[in-house]
Amino acid sequence: MNGRTQSHLSSGVRTVFLILVATLMAGCTAPQQPPVATSSAPPATQAPAPVAESFAKYEALRAEMIAALEAKMPDISWTVDKPATLAASKDGRCLLTPQTMKSSADVVEPSNHFADIFAAGDPVLARHGFPAFGGTDAVPGGWVVARSTDADGATLTIESKSPAYLRISVPVDSPTCNADEIPPK
Repeated sequence: MNGRTQSHLSSGVRTVFLILVATLMAGCTAPQQPPVATSSAPPATQAPAPVAESFAKYEALRAEMIAALEAKMPDISWTVDKPATLAASKDGRCLLTPQTMKSSADVVEPSNHFADIFAAGDPVLARHGFPAFGGTDAVPGGWVVARSTDADGATLTIESKSPAYLRISVPVDSPTCNADEIPPK
């Protein structure tokens, strides 16, 4: 090899090395998970209702939403994951959570990345006074999350990472915030 060829090779190796170092440094400084970007819920414009009234209203929403999702995606069933609860939140409000539902499989792919969930769920949300889902939230860890909040401050959330969960959280007017106030089914 003559000096000019050796110099040209050294220059090429140096360039490749610099590109590799720059790429590795960029990879080390890039965040490993996307930042959390949650939906912004509209402010509640109505005072919380009594537990029994809220329970009936949001249990009906839960049941109708599950029926709509099962009709749209018949290969995926939903079962009760947790019973209804009543508990005080960190900010002092009393929150009712109707039964949490769990899917038999992940819903992201079968729902065309939530497009079918929106198609089935948005009409149900509208009938119950909620805005349409409006997309999914960027949540770290592989979760796909969609949520909607009504004027009472109730939030319906569908989140999936094999399996999926449907949760509703409702501020209620309760003198004791004791689960004994939840009506029997």
